[in-house]
Amino acid sequence: MIASPVLSWILSFLFAGTAAWCVRVLVLPSIRIPDRIDAGWHLLMSAAMIAMIWPWGMSVPAAAQAVVFTIAVGWFLGRMILDAGHPHSGGHAPRAAGAHHAVMMAGMAWMAASMPALMSTSGDDSGGGHHHHAMGGGTPMAQAQDTVATPVALTVSYLALGLVFVMLCLPWLAKAFDLGRRLPDRSSPTLGRVVTDHACHALMSFGMGVMFLAVV
Repeated sequence: MIASPVLSWILSFLFAGTAAWCVRVLVLPSIRIPDRIDAGWHLLMSAAMIAMIWPWGMSVPAAAQAVVFTIAVGWFLGRMILDAGHPHSGGHAPRAAGAHHAVMMAGMAWMAASMPALMSTSGDDSGGGHHHHAMGGGTPMAQAQDTVATPVALTVSYLALGLVFVMLCLPWLAKAFDLGRRLPDRSSPTLGRVVTDHACHALMSFGMGVMFLAVV
């Protein structure tokens, strides 16, 4: 959940755009079934990111999201290992693309699992310091140390992942610009889709990085 309404709307439109492209890929008649499943996972990711931006998204069960995106990690790792064919570069994408997708899905699982703790810690900090004392179960000193350690660890992980995902968008973006210089190319009718696909994954990675940085 992001405090800034302006940034919330910007990211919402960004992920709405990536979701729309995933729907477009899903309905293309020439797409293989594994590639449709890829697009389905990215559509689900885009929708989940929109939900995480807004307060109503906190009502979506975090454990279920973490399990779903952990399954997605397994899917993309399997694709990376077993299937060399991939739409990101004319059917012969490097395995780095599959690794990037797996890492993004792992980031989604971590964000879904950890954000409730981050939000509740923020709420405790702003809502007064008597809650833990009233609950009992430990010395005030130990409780204070736990309260400090949890947000510090989460903050460090969110900052690190945010920077990583922002940086990981750069190879996708560079490839999109590089391929885009060849447009229009009558000898490669699918080049436009490949360029858009690269740009879409660059935006997803960038948006996810900004999301990690914005919630801390």
